[in-house]
Amino acid sequence: MTNGLASLVDEINNNQKVRKVIRALPPLWKVKIKTLKELNDKDEIRLIDLIGNLKTYKMESKAKEEKAPQKKKTLAFKSTPTIFAR
Repeated sequence: MTNGLASLVDEINNNQKVRKVIRALPPLWKVKIKTLKELNDKDEIRLIDLIGNLKTYKMESKAKEEKAPQKKKTLAFKSTPTIFAR
């Protein structure tokens, strides 16, 4: 993505690449996006480090989903058969 942009403009610095990747993340990543935006050293983070960080976050969230116990379905009402006599 950034290589294609680099061919169109002079040069895209690391800070711009990091910001573009953060903006491109889907809404499911809202918590991670907020954390990344609040980092004071986001000017110093390299793109490769950001990608590694995002991959780790995704793997950890998948592991949490797999570990979480499945909720059992319960019935709200239990019915009993009734016989109508004529």
